[in-house]
Amino acid sequence: MAVDAETVANLSPAKKALLILVIAGVIVGLYWYSFYRGKAEIYNRLKTEYSNKQAKLNENQAIARNLPRFKEEVEKLNLQLTRVVQELPNKREIPNLLETLSNLGSINGLQVVYVRPMSDVNRDFFAEVPIQIKVKGGYHELGMFLDAVSKLPRIINVGNITMGHPVEDEETGSMVLDISAIATTYRYIEKGG
Repeated sequence: MAVDAETVANLSPAKKALLILVIAGVIVGLYWYSFYRGKAEIYNRLKTEYSNKQAKLNENQAIARNLPRFKEEVEKLNLQLTRVVQELPNKREIPNLLETLSNLGSINGLQVVYVRPMSDVNRDFFAEVPIQIKVKGGYHELGMFLDAVSKLPRIINVGNITMGHPVEDEETGSMVLDISAIATTYRYIEKGG
């Protein structure tokens, strides 16, 4: 069955409209299948990429707006670190610290048996330096010694305090105890060392 112009001209208006719709549908379908579908996928992918890049740009702009504040915070943290590092003695200062602890014990009425460092315990940028302390004296003298240690500019934690063997001092009549403790200070570990 051949379709010619006369056959189409003789169709009723409803059939002509239907024929035009079918032809338009075929054209639209071919266009969609051949061109639009591929372009639509590319468009959607690019739209998603654009949204992601826009979000990243907004995030970076927010960071850029806050950059002076972040720089100020970093500067403050660096100053804090510098101050803390100053409170951490280095290896050369440990003998002075041992002497200071020994002198503080004597000044506060304790008989110092020994003050000796133990093995360092390395951490991230610092090392714990435990120091064994053995003294003889009373509760009050120990309290004064601990108070004096707390006022040193260096960080020193005194723990593991044990007291025993109470003996009465014949001269003063006060109780003398054997006291041992671990004083832990910290030293800065320089990078590469």
